[in-house]
Amino acid sequence: MDDQRDKVIFENMKNFFKVDSLEDVAERLGYSRNTAATWRSKGLTSTVKLKFASLSANKVNKPYKDKADLRYFENVTASAGYGSQNDEQDYSIIPVGRDFMEQVLKIPFKNYDVIKVFGDSMEPFAQDGDAVVVDLDAEVKNGDIVIANIGGDVYIKKFLRDTIHKEVKLTSLNSFYQDIILKGEEINQLKIIGKVRCKFNINMKIF
Repeated sequence: MDDQRDKVIFENMKNFFKVDSLEDVAERLGYSRNTAATWRSKGLTSTVKLKFASLSANKVNKPYKDKADLRYFENVTASAGYGSQNDEQDYSIIPVGRDFMEQVLKIPFKNYDVIKVFGDSMEPFAQDGDAVVVDLDAEVKNGDIVIANIGGDVYIKKFLRDTIHKEVKLTSLNSFYQDIILKGEEINQLKIIGKVRCKFNINMKIF
């Protein structure tokens, strides 16, 4: 736990919500008052930081129609290099305003999933620990960055379909890593989860 940084964030939270205690902050963020004790002893989780950052970016209350949800899977990673098995599927719902999505993230206003990147094979686009926003409904085209599931392993890769050789290639942006090439029956093991709309560093600093 970074005591000094968290103390600064605690004060920012209290000022933002105009309350005097961390217990009140917890309630405003949708948690029980007892959660404040956990924050003091173990520090803030990335979920809490992301939720507060989103609220901070949307200070003016908007009608419900101007809010969309990010499903944040804190324990799910897309392996930028090798397969990453994900057994924990719990997620937090983070409401996000239209202005934050369209002006800050630069993505269409709708619901998305957010997961973390594990590994460095997609550098410089995405680094280890970055978060990516995944569009589950988008039409995937050649050259798109996608989240792909192959036999239970989850990857973030560039999608390329070769109709001449009848193969699908999942490529890395880091030339150190080899491509994943699927042919014939192997292609049936591939499930495209969604298209990556954007990425950001979740280890943000709040001053």
